[in-house]
Amino acid sequence: MKKNLFLGALCAIALLTSCSSKEEGTINGVFSVSETKQVKFSSGNLQYTKSTQTLQFAEHQWDILGGEHAKYAEMDTFDVFGWGTGDNPTYERCEEDAKFVDWGIKPISNGGDFQWRTLTPEEWEYVVMGRPNALSLIAYGRVENMKGLILLPDEWEKPDDVSFVSLVDTAKITYNSIDVKNRTNETDLSVLNVYDAVAWEKMEEAGAVFLPFTSWSFSEDGLPTEAEYWSSSDSHLSVSDTSIWPDRGCRISAFSQHVRLVKDVVKE
Repeated sequence: MKKNLFLGALCAIALLTSCSSKEEGTINGVFSVSETKQVKFSSGNLQYTKSTQTLQFAEHQWDILGGEHAKYAEMDTFDVFGWGTGDNPTYERCEEDAKFVDWGIKPISNGGDFQWRTLTPEEWEYVVMGRPNALSLIAYGRVENMKGLILLPDEWEKPDDVSFVSLVDTAKITYNSIDVKNRTNETDLSVLNVYDAVAWEKMEEAGAVFLPFTSWSFSEDGLPTEAEYWSSSDSHLSVSDTSIWPDRGCRISAFSQHVRLVKDVVKE
């Protein structure tokens, strides 16, 4: 009898541990992308390695590959993709064959067994500027000296020993974008939220998502100044120092951009 009770206790502990552990490839925070749907973001931008033909998430949220003079076609591992090239990540999309194939259809080596997917333009718009108190849940920042956009989960509790300054007092929402109205200097607002790896780990554990600026334009200090992230339609999330466009249209053959995948939260 005692043996059975002991084994039962061990099973209960194992069950609780598995339920409370972080899901592989995800950030803990839950984000509403509509009034009825929530998602979790992947733990980093999507990458592809040609030599092994594998997809993986970046090791850290702030990681981007390449630089101001990067030649992605010559890199074995890269993190910019033509629109909807989930069936062939190295393909350079042409206008006449514009058919979206989600990158989440293929296994992701460090992404667990989840069905990953790309946000729609409407979902990018909702998570960026449609949620209640949206401007309190978004900010510019720097993590390990990489500039980017910070998104906070719906239920946000700031860790006690880190600071955070949102856009609530420095930006306004228009009908299709967020416009920054008060900047701290001639550069941007990222200087208000600066984290090293240790401090950002606390933010990440609380559910914060970081979308690093990407490698298309650079400031004098060598840091990227803009971000472009694909949606599942012919548009993308576009971020600069002065504005955030969650649904910005473009010719799909004109760009290779970064990808940040999500998984749906299934409500019981």
